[in-house]
Amino acid sequence: MMITDILFRHKDNIKCAMKFADEEITYKELYSRVMEHKDKLDVVPNKANNIAIYLPNSIDYVVAYFTIVFLKKIIVPFEKSISSAMLESVVRYCEIQLIITDSEGYEKLKELLIKKSFLVRIYLLDKGEVKIIGEGDSVKVSEPEKECEEDDDVAIMLHTSGTTSNPKRVMLTHKNLMSNVIAHVQSLGLNHYDCTLIVLPMCFGYCNTSQLLVHLYLGARIVIYKGEFFSRKFIQILEKEKCTNTTCVPSMLMLIATGKQKKIIFPNLKYICFGGGYMAIEQLKMLMNIFPQTGFVQTYGQTEAGPRVTCLLPEDSIRKIGSVGKPIPGVKVKIVNEQGNETQYEESGEIIVCGNSIMKGYYKQEEITSKTIKDGWLYTGDIGYFDREGFLYLVGRKRNVIISGGLNIYPEEIEEVIQRIPEVKEVVVYPEKHSLLGEVPVAQVVLKKEQAIKAKDVIEFAQIHLETHKVPSKVLFCNSLEKTMTGKIRRKNFMYSKENLKKIIAKVCRLELSEDEIINCLSKEECDLKEELGFDSLIMVELVVEIETQYNIEFDMNELDINVLKKFTSLRKLVEKYIGESQNGM
Repeated sequence: MMITDILFRHKDNIKCAMKFADEEITYKELYSRVMEHKDKLDVVPNKANNIAIYLPNSIDYVVAYFTIVFLKKIIVPFEKSISSAMLESVVRYCEIQLIITDSEGYEKLKELLIKKSFLVRIYLLDKGEVKIIGEGDSVKVSEPEKECEEDDDVAIMLHTSGTTSNPKRVMLTHKNLMSNVIAHVQSLGLNHYDCTLIVLPMCFGYCNTSQLLVHLYLGARIVIYKGEFFSRKFIQILEKEKCTNTTCVPSMLMLIATGKQKKIIFPNLKYICFGGGYMAIEQLKMLMNIFPQTGFVQTYGQTEAGPRVTCLLPEDSIRKIGSVGKPIPGVKVKIVNEQGNETQYEESGEIIVCGNSIMKGYYKQEEITSKTIKDGWLYTGDIGYFDREGFLYLVGRKRNVIISGGLNIYPEEIEEVIQRIPEVKEVVVYPEKHSLLGEVPVAQVVLKKEQAIKAKDVIEFAQIHLETHKVPSKVLFCNSLEKTMTGKIRRKNFMYSKENLKKIIAKVCRLELSEDEIINCLSKEECDLKEELGFDSLIMVELVVEIETQYNIEFDMNELDINVLKKFTSLRKLVEKYIGESQNGM
């Protein structure tokens, strides 16, 4: 099944498909509008296989989306907050010759693409006209023009990690998307009577599949939230439009939890789905109190997986609180250790995923793709474990991604920008806890000798070159950055201190932790022990000294090597061996 079939099957349906502010459109009108723009774009010169969208959440975004797939091209959505440098990088990398936007977007694109040495055609949906920005020739196309006609052809390329010099796009095929759509429908029992409220960016995988495509596939109704998120406005729309479900990131739900204490009874609201960041169990319990008749569905996924992988259904949300549930239909999940062997129950390892929704690969990144997908299994880089009932629990992330308000921030991208400042010698970006957003990026900077700039100078530079949510919340200056044995900057070094170790040891002595979880405790919530902490014998000695100092005990020095932790299933047991059971109930 192709994405085009979603709309084609409803081409005569006079039911309201979407509502955006005061604008409504039926399925029949939506199909007609898409065909109108497709016919106009059919005659516009464009040798590239990829067409970009530069639009906010709106009906126009959906029109542009389906216009591209009916043109048998590949969708490349741009975030509205994209910087000029990143826009130029992605236009070149994704070989974009045509961008679909509106009159407002056109004015912004002129600012972003001013004085660029290439030509881009801009199609204005509200005018039905083509404009040109730039000079010279269009970006060169490396692949021959190809029509996307099979379900294994790429439908969309979604943004994931990458920098301006090395962007990265996830290629999802028509089959990938449709498999995830159908699995999501089956997992939640959705139907054409449903109505969803979209508040997340439509250009992100989370919203793209589980809300936009799912509800259009069903012939259901979509309400698109307009403007900045306010909890009171969000609740009013849910009630007024009789929405049956919505999807949020934890920071949105936290605003509701802190701003509304009395119970809210919505007879129509069956589900609130959430994911894309950490949600404290106490806050989740508070939300369940506020919405007593609504089921909360915790989800887990990755853009590379389509994106939905698992969900925790409402019937299990209390007894399995903290879990991300079980795999959705058609998706297989395993936990493997460093040797690639499947782990036992309660034993942590890397989460790997298999199914028809797994991406085709990273665009122009065959080597990275081959390291990520092995024998049909997607290696997520996330750490987790299954309990004995088959419920998945996340322990941490191997990758460095910072999740702020549900948005993925890759520290390497920020570091690359700050490194361009002439006075900067070295920089590392790391997450700092934030009560509302979950995490925010912080930059630690080393200046070149005899150079002097202020934190505000770094922040202002970042504001020019980065999207707003990627700008560091603060900048700290230091004389040097700690390195690993191989000379890499120790990304998590800010968490590795004697003060933190004392707290960590006190904390983990109360918990049963696997070796992978020990790794996480030694940093913050995630860390690659070998690569990022450089966990060699020297650091092992430092850890042991801290334990000896705190508990006034003495280790057998013959055991002090890199393998010492592997002899115990938990740090608690390691400590128990030397300080005895009596001191563990701290």
